[in-house]
Amino acid sequence: MAVRRDMAGFGPGESAPLAWLPLNGPGDVSGRQAARPARRRRRAEALPRLGASAIPWILLIMLAPVSGEQVKLPGLDKAIWLGADLAALAFLVLRRDLASTLFGSRPVILLWPALAILSAAWSLTPGISAYHGLQLLATIVAGIALRATLGLSGVVRIVFLGLLGGQILSVVLGVAAPDMTRGLSGEWSGVYSHKNVLGGLMSLQLLCAASLFLQGWNRVLTGVAFLGALALLASSHSATALMAGVLGLAPLSVIMTWRQGNRVTGFCLGIAVALAGIGILVAATYGADLSTSLLSDLGKDTTLTGRTILWQFGIDQFWREPVIGIGYKAYWESPITTAPYLHFTTKQKVWFFHNNFIDIAVAFGTVGLLIFIGVMFDTARRVIRHFAHSPAYIEAWPILFLAQISVLVCFECPLFVNHGLHQFLLAAILPVLRSRPAT
Repeated sequence: MAVRRDMAGFGPGESAPLAWLPLNGPGDVSGRQAARPARRRRRAEALPRLGASAIPWILLIMLAPVSGEQVKLPGLDKAIWLGADLAALAFLVLRRDLASTLFGSRPVILLWPALAILSAAWSLTPGISAYHGLQLLATIVAGIALRATLGLSGVVRIVFLGLLGGQILSVVLGVAAPDMTRGLSGEWSGVYSHKNVLGGLMSLQLLCAASLFLQGWNRVLTGVAFLGALALLASSHSATALMAGVLGLAPLSVIMTWRQGNRVTGFCLGIAVALAGIGILVAATYGADLSTSLLSDLGKDTTLTGRTILWQFGIDQFWREPVIGIGYKAYWESPITTAPYLHFTTKQKVWFFHNNFIDIAVAFGTVGLLIFIGVMFDTARRVIRHFAHSPAYIEAWPILFLAQISVLVCFECPLFVNHGLHQFLLAAILPVLRSRPAT
């Protein structure tokens, strides 16, 4: 007997589905053992080679988050993102037929830059809102171009290789100039501007390395990179990144269990339900003490290192303009907002509220919040449906990415920002949907 496993909406360069795999009876052990090596080879061979066109994308992932001041190359990130903007423009000009199909398949995410540009009409700083809104559009188009030209398997490997370069640069700089990479409490920032940037990128590298390792692609390299990313994540002392990495890897354990069959899945589900019940009982009994202890273990105080103060400033501003906000980036650029007082209170020159929901609420009000939630649900629906058609480990990476993002949006500002790596990748994880030929 044979089972057909099809997959719809496959982009160029994406891993091929497993087709017509023979299923032997439960007693045919030799048949199953003979099929295992073939399946492993098929999974590894399913990833096409990366060509020379991947090099600029790898350099983008590796160098865009790097702090130019840290490596004595001021303006490095701006130059790298300018190249990405030009790539997005070239994609729109040279691939107009493909671009129209792609934009037609993902209208929801394009509401983000449209709203940012449109907010110039009521923004406190209209010129800045329009300019950064155009940059946000270019960032999303660049992510779409990456997925359309290299496919999901190419995206994951490009991110992996780019972050691997960042790992190597961070270690080299840490050895050559430890004072430049280490904070007062011993936390590492590597070649990046802050420990949270290093931690966030290394938690992302864990997801890439794990997916590629399980897919069977260069297991020595991906295994070493996983351990290296884990070491750098621990060295960053970033509690937010640690939580994001743990939650990002959590769906992978569920997927691995599910692939083992119904019996194993049912057993593990029963264990999970039992543990959840115990956890709820313990939390209900010792909730306050546990939260205090957890914050202490993560190196945080009750203000989450000043985040709750930022959040209060943002919530107060939201209630001043709750419907459409005050415009994209306007709070931080306008002289008539409370931003200068916020900087004085926190003794930090921050440029976001460390919470994506509050940043969006301030800039775009309730309208922006609804669009943001709609985009996230639409993206999750699309990537889960795509994985259901092709349940390979490489296809699970977008799900892991969204799980990681669910933590970061609560404590950082990774999305809805121009020239943001996570924003770029959010556009890249959306499946490529092509119009079906007429029959």
